[in-house]
Amino acid sequence: MHEENQLSGEESLHLINRMIHEAKGYFHESGIGALIYGFTTVVCCVLAWLRETDAIHFPFHPFYIMLPVFVWQAIIQYRQDKQKQAKTFTDEAIDFVWMGFFISSLVAFCAGFAGIKYIPITVVILLAGFASFITGMLAKFRYLIICSFACWAVGIISFFVLNPAIYLLLAAVGILIWVVPGFILNAYFKKQQHAG
Repeated sequence: MHEENQLSGEESLHLINRMIHEAKGYFHESGIGALIYGFTTVVCCVLAWLRETDAIHFPFHPFYIMLPVFVWQAIIQYRQDKQKQAKTFTDEAIDFVWMGFFISSLVAFCAGFAGIKYIPITVVILLAGFASFITGMLAKFRYLIICSFACWAVGIISFFVLNPAIYLLLAAVGILIWVVPGFILNAYFKKQQHAG
């Protein structure tokens, strides 16, 4: 015998609200998280390239700077989520895609402890293309869909660039999939705020 779960009145209203916002194409994203992560990625990549080419001395690998940025971005995301009228199923799916990307990236960078230097960067570029593609498809954001193919092309190129220049490829990917969309989302968000 199949037992149905009964929703409380509050749960029913919450579900209806989510579905209405999903149907309306409700979108609430300031782009700040993407800008923070994008610019941090670019800076870390340039510092890593300079460090690997002996142009500067850096006391630790610049990518360690990303760890507090992950925490900072999570705090920003949490605050933005609290301001949303409703968190749609699409919002949740996109959040899970990028959470998976960040966790997979951290795991890939653990290869550095095994002495593997540049292949993890290629893995991260390919994962970024995948996460961008899924996000673009879910959000119907054509720019990200196109950029995902560019990321995959850069990923293929990166297999042949197993030297410090690979960090510059990752920086380019960071600009394509975080910085530019961050500015696009921020402009759209500001336009929504002025209209509403």
